Amino acid sequence: MLKVLIVDDHAVSRTDLKTMLDWENCGFYISGEAYNGIHAIQLMEEDVPDIVITDINMPGMNGLGLIKQLESEYPQVRIVVLSAYDDFDYVRQSMKRGAMDYVLKHKLNASVLLDILKAAESSILAYRNERDKQNEMYHELMISKDRSRQELISKLLEGSLSGREEILNEINALDITMDSENLIVTAVEIDDFWLIEERFSIKEVDVFIQTFLDISKEILIDWEKSVVIHTSRGKFAMIFSLGHNHSRMYIHNQLYTFLNRIRSEIKKYLNITASFGVSKVCNEIKLLHQAYSEAVSILKDKFHKGKNGIFIDSTTSKHEEGFFCLDIKDEKAIYAALKNQDFETVKILIDAVFNKISSMRLSSKSTQIICAELINIVNKTSKDAGIEMSMLYTAGDIPYNLMQKYEVLLDIKAWILNLYLKLIEILNRMKYRDSLSSITHKAMEYIQNNYKYDVSLQDVAEFAGVSSSYISRVFKEECQMGITEYLNHVRVEHAKQYMEYGELKLKEIVNHVGFNNYNYFFKVFKEMTGMTPLEYEQTCRK
Repeated sequence: MLKVLIVDDHAVSRTDLKTMLDWENCGFYISGEAYNGIHAIQLMEEDVPDIVITDINMPGMNGLGLIKQLESEYPQVRIVVLSAYDDFDYVRQSMKRGAMDYVLKHKLNASVLLDILKAAESSILAYRNERDKQNEMYHELMISKDRSRQELISKLLEGSLSGREEILNEINALDITMDSENLIVTAVEIDDFWLIEERFSIKEVDVFIQTFLDISKEILIDWEKSVVIHTSRGKFAMIFSLGHNHSRMYIHNQLYTFLNRIRSEIKKYLNITASFGVSKVCNEIKLLHQAYSEAVSILKDKFHKGKNGIFIDSTTSKHEEGFFCLDIKDEKAIYAALKNQDFETVKILIDAVFNKISSMRLSSKSTQIICAELINIVNKTSKDAGIEMSMLYTAGDIPYNLMQKYEVLLDIKAWILNLYLKLIEILNRMKYRDSLSSITHKAMEYIQNNYKYDVSLQDVAEFAGVSSSYISRVFKEECQMGITEYLNHVRVEHAKQYMEYGELKLKEIVNHVGFNNYNYFFKVFKEMTGMTPLEYEQTCRK
């Protein structure tokens, strides 16, 4: 409904207007009453009406003064003038100042008033439609211009534009706030962006990227001239104009302050981290692509230094100083320690491998080749022991592909060690099971195959072919835990596995592993692991 403000110094006249129509049934409602123009303006500062019905002769600010101010400050408001005077000069002045209609009070009735209001309504709707069209055109123009800006910046970073005059002309035409010299490029990437892509829909990921851009742009407003664009899959480029020459230390301190603010805000609002690689100063805009390549190269330091970093100077001019494969002697030592379930020795040997990778500054690709050899040792040991691969890897995961998703050396090492530890735990369980009776073996087999469903003591007993009381006693004697406790243990282990690979949301995992109640799952998980499911999930993301 359209809002109507009545302005008249006579209370009786205002009452006559209020009672003349069934306002709400006609599609309008009275939002306020004012006794002169000044009072009307005060009310409109709190709530702007769509239509103002005003008297002409009032103390203080009269109707003509009100119309003049409304035309200046509220051009969208439609004005209807009422007067007790049949005065052509008033009619002429009020219509000239912006009133859409003029009615004498003694000629006003419900029918005339409704016709005037409907005419005002049509005028308002026409105004709004035109305004919406203009806003839409402006929005489309801004989107098109922004797209053109991004395309130009992308071409500059690719090096596909070389003519200085051409570049400057396009920058000026698109109103890009960037100088032609003394520039620094920063390459940015969201850490573990693959996890975001796996957990969210394409539309949600787009919103995520836009939010990152919005946060960055908001902070970079304080830098006199800067540009930020999204280049690809969670990767961004920022260009900073330095203006007058400053010392290298001053520039880096200023830049670090701004980038650190971005790090802080994205952690606060998006709960993510990002890494930044910063180029040296570029003295010529047509060479911007070289600075960008340098920034991307410096960002590769993340692999060895870790996530959530600002890398201004590369620690080495090359990211790969050499290459090595696992020595036959090392392979045999790792294999032997693994078969003997000696995790301490396994850890020492794998630490040595990763220390060598770090000292030689090997690239991620070279590291993956070495890790593939470490995975092969796990697979060979599993095969020799008759262990199904599904016990080590979640369904659908290829270990070599999974390993390639990790962005830093520490994460790859943690994943490899976790894989070895998991295999040793399985080997230990197998060794332990060799001493168990066939009845307990059958109980464990049934639970392993059916943990996703409702499992009762009677179900396990029937599968083993004995009574419930007998299997309960035997199982507890041999395993030092009851069947329900063992079932919960199996479910929690599978839940941990799903959390590690990040395939499902926590609530989905709860149902997927056979728990029907989240609170019960929460309680059991904390009792068995010493931490809550959310805390454990966080450790998997570090």
